[in-house]
Amino acid sequence: MVANELVKDSSYKVFFISLFEEQPQPFFPIDEAIKRDTVYSTVTHGIQHYFDTVKQLRGLVKKHHIDVLIDIDGILDMYTLPLKRGTGVKVISWEHFNYLQNPGVPYRKLTRPWAARKADAIVTLTTADKNLYEQHLNPKCPVIDIPNPMIVPSPAPVYAAASQTILSSGRLTYQKGFDMLVDVAEQVLPRHPDWQWLILGEGEDRPMLEEKIARAGIGKQLILKGRVPDTDSYYRKSAFFVLTSRFEGLPMVLLEAKAYGLPIVSFDCPTGPSEIIEDALNGNLVRPDDISGMAESVNRLIEDRAIRERYALHAGDGDGRFAKETIIDQWKTLLNMVLRPISR
Repeated sequence: MVANELVKDSSYKVFFISLFEEQPQPFFPIDEAIKRDTVYSTVTHGIQHYFDTVKQLRGLVKKHHIDVLIDIDGILDMYTLPLKRGTGVKVISWEHFNYLQNPGVPYRKLTRPWAARKADAIVTLTTADKNLYEQHLNPKCPVIDIPNPMIVPSPAPVYAAASQTILSSGRLTYQKGFDMLVDVAEQVLPRHPDWQWLILGEGEDRPMLEEKIARAGIGKQLILKGRVPDTDSYYRKSAFFVLTSRFEGLPMVLLEAKAYGLPIVSFDCPTGPSEIIEDALNGNLVRPDDISGMAESVNRLIEDRAIRERYALHAGDGDGRFAKETIIDQWKTLLNMVLRPISR
């Protein structure tokens, strides 16, 4: 979304450089003006060929006359920061998790301090994460918080106040905490036999979740829908959205729920939910990992339609911060700052 908007401005030429591409066509629509290239022509583990990967990437930076290289996930700093020497390229490290987490990749413990010393800027998704970087790393470069843009659905959604469907969405992985969601649902759904809870998404935890749901005896109400081609209709038909993640960067599913005018109940995990939800105004923030507290909040929304309608009425509060135009302006300001630093 950011690249597609930037390339509309003739001041910018945008390239996507991937380690490799497994499919001939990208999953998301990409503007034809955006050029794509790869470091390797076939599936290759970059870290196992570290020095060759850096060398090949250096060649691409020179070939395409790249001025600014933006890591889509700061773990890639291990390949990009060495390129500053000899190419003059500016490096922006874009954090997509949060400072406290190193999910599955221990190299982040090395790349984050390295970026704090050598990157030209670090971009975080939340103000909370920006503060963590500044508190722990004393960075030598600017740290800028720029959230992801919120997609505005069309036509404008109308809240389904009479709905008896709860919605959750995300990868079926440890991070997203769907095992805890099942524990919550076990306390909630038997009390409300007319309600159902849908989970959109797929992942490696599906077999474990299916077994857990079966043991709880709630399989007719708590349904794993898997990947769905059109999430729009699910958001439009739901009463509210629930997030049970253990940690996040900035949860896009909450921005989607917000855009559709849904009340939200979420664990106040690090980071993101507290910057999207205003507690008791358009949703509820629950202490992380508090199963009983989450069940209580979900039960309250099920049982009180007036609260749901009030939360839905205020769902759009604070939308301006996540507006696409606002975010593109922030990126342009950052790019201009990196390319033309102020003389000291």
